[in-house]
Amino acid sequence: MKSFFISVMFLVSYAAAAIVVTPSEWDFGTLESDSPLVSQVVQILNNSDKEITITLISTCGCLAVAPAMLKLPPGESGGVTLLFDPVDEKGRVEKDMIILTNQPGFAKALFLVYGEVVEARDDEKSGAEESPAALAAGRVIQLQYYYSPGCKSCLRFLKHSIPEMEKKLNLKIEVTRFDILKAEVYEDFHARLADLGVEEKAFPALVIGGVLLQGDREIAAKLEGELLASAQGKGQDQPGVATTEPGHRELIGAELAVLPILLAGLLDGVNPCAFTTMIFLISSLALAGWSRRETLYIGMFFTTAVFLTYYLIGLGLFQGLRAASVFPLIALIIKWVLIGALLFLSGLSLYDYFIVRSGRSSEMVLQLPRFFKLKIHETIRKRVRTTALIGGSLMLGVLVSLFELACTGQVYFPVIAYLVRLGKDPRAYLYLLLYNSGFIVPLLLVFLLIYFGISSGVIIAFFQRSIKLVKLGLAFLFLTLAVITFLI
Repeated sequence: MKSFFISVMFLVSYAAAAIVVTPSEWDFGTLESDSPLVSQVVQILNNSDKEITITLISTCGCLAVAPAMLKLPPGESGGVTLLFDPVDEKGRVEKDMIILTNQPGFAKALFLVYGEVVEARDDEKSGAEESPAALAAGRVIQLQYYYSPGCKSCLRFLKHSIPEMEKKLNLKIEVTRFDILKAEVYEDFHARLADLGVEEKAFPALVIGGVLLQGDREIAAKLEGELLASAQGKGQDQPGVATTEPGHRELIGAELAVLPILLAGLLDGVNPCAFTTMIFLISSLALAGWSRRETLYIGMFFTTAVFLTYYLIGLGLFQGLRAASVFPLIALIIKWVLIGALLFLSGLSLYDYFIVRSGRSSEMVLQLPRFFKLKIHETIRKRVRTTALIGGSLMLGVLVSLFELACTGQVYFPVIAYLVRLGKDPRAYLYLLLYNSGFIVPLLLVFLLIYFGISSGVIIAFFQRSIKLVKLGLAFLFLTLAVITFLI
């Protein structure tokens, strides 16, 4: 025994050249066999001029350590918590904690833990009430689990391992789950890695207090010790634990989205592409001999077809872009391409504003190309002559929507890309509906005005007076969306 202590003292003194351990050993005194867990905080100082990685390994199941690894820059120290469970121990106890480092010439040292464990007296009931299980009872430990929902081992961990650990340690474990495939979650996870000063190694990853465990093996090996360490605290949220879902910036973006999205739909509905097509349709219906009542019916079916066509096109594009945006690099590319496109469109809309103001409306940049104008007019002339009121109106709405998309998409597509930036927020679907509702309001309004006897000439004159304001509004809208996209 004497030679053993001599060898231990030699190792500890040799370690002083690289690390300083305070205290140099732990005497836990005399404990009864049914005593609760006892703990000791040990400080380790890096006494060298290089960063040292320190790993602590227990030689006994009765002795736990958390965290089990430290990375210490030169001159800095870190603390670990040792936990000793006297259950099943008796008499003089001597246990070792192995200290491993990456320091050349000093690979290993031993930290001695010793004391006396005596049998519990039968007449002391209070001791039994303070067993390790009773000590942990009622404590709530919060974990954050970053995983992919398709990971089978992750689902087994959540469904089986966590309940088993709760039963074994008599703890209440609350797990907040994060889908690492979500772009916003992955981004926030990397921000957390930076805060903790560690690198990404493997998934799944689990955060408990200020400790990050990565990969199934590390989680299985170290989780119990970390839970025991947390159970020795106050049972409250540990430092560094997030209590809210990530993606708060996206939620802010969603709150800011309502008015710009509605305004985008309304402005897109009265932009020159859509409005001139609508006027041409009404004029063609009048020439074809349709009454005002029949024109209203045609307008209702036409508008319904436009709404459904635009919404389905937008929904398909939205789903495709959102699926691609789960990859962080693609999400970042979408963000900056969108900002650039919005600023570019804002500049073109402002340019069109000055063009219209100078009386040269035909020279606008953002307008329907001549080929599509001729195609739309041809389609309208053919369809308005059909006697199939409902079917013809619905088909006309679908065809005109597809042709107009070459122009109205200049507003619609950036709006969809903006909605993708809101992540999995279900309100994105409602905002898509909101946009398309705003888009068809001017169409419905014009058909109603025609029904109540307002001539198309009055409507055209009003539109020509308002077109420059529409262009100015679009310029402001694009700029606003660019700013919001940058903020989220």
